[in-house]
Amino acid sequence: MMELYAFFFVQAMNKLVAWEKTLGESQNRDTQMKPEYAVQLFSEIGTFGVLCLTHQFKSTSQQCGRITEDMKAKKVLLQCGTVRDDLRELRRRFEDYLKEEPLFQLSLKELELYRSPGRDWEKVISRFPKTRVDIEESSKCYAFGRYAASLFHVLLVAEYGVVALAKLLSVAGDKPGWGSSDRLERISEKPYKQRSPVEQKYSSVLDSVMPFAFSMKNEWRHKISHVENKLEWLDTDFSPKMAGDIIGAVRGFMDKLAHELPKP
Repeated sequence: MMELYAFFFVQAMNKLVAWEKTLGESQNRDTQMKPEYAVQLFSEIGTFGVLCLTHQFKSTSQQCGRITEDMKAKKVLLQCGTVRDDLRELRRRFEDYLKEEPLFQLSLKELELYRSPGRDWEKVISRFPKTRVDIEESSKCYAFGRYAASLFHVLLVAEYGVVALAKLLSVAGDKPGWGSSDRLERISEKPYKQRSPVEQKYSSVLDSVMPFAFSMKNEWRHKISHVENKLEWLDTDFSPKMAGDIIGAVRGFMDKLAHELPKP
């Protein structure tokens, strides 16, 4: 996916349309174009051609190339009528492309999220570098309105945190995953004095992050089912607010772990 700045295309087309109009004012098609004008037009068409090629506007870029090659072959000794016809064809090709190809626009907030997908997650990424890919993919999916995909990635981040805490408390099991949250819950239900030394040491961390696990099992149970050792979707129709709430909860959960868990 590429970023497209409409301003540059509008600016380039305005210049070419102005050239088309100027050349059309000549009463004689065979009138020779002034060499200095031809050099300037050659440069502007070349620039527009590179812009079109970069954004894969194939037909338009090919027309730009054909015009510039013809200008070089004639050593910019050009007839006004011929150049005007070439520019008209160039404009039509570009207009046809705009009619056929859909272009999507992001809001400023969505664009910021797409460009800086790790913003507000710096502490988590620094402490748990392996979460970077899923954090950034979650942000980019959210920016494009793919909320279920966004949550798929962010819940992998949450799973990483659950497993990290479970390993610290020696309850990750043979197949670390979301099943660890049930074992963490059993620890949190034990009276403090019945907990092991390491469980007592990290009791405050456990007690503060367990509400997140409860939310996963209760508040969002109509959307996500906690089955065996993984999460399964029951419904993928997420609203922006619900997706944002879940992402915010995961970020708070991971921030807490990044701050409280000992570094390896």
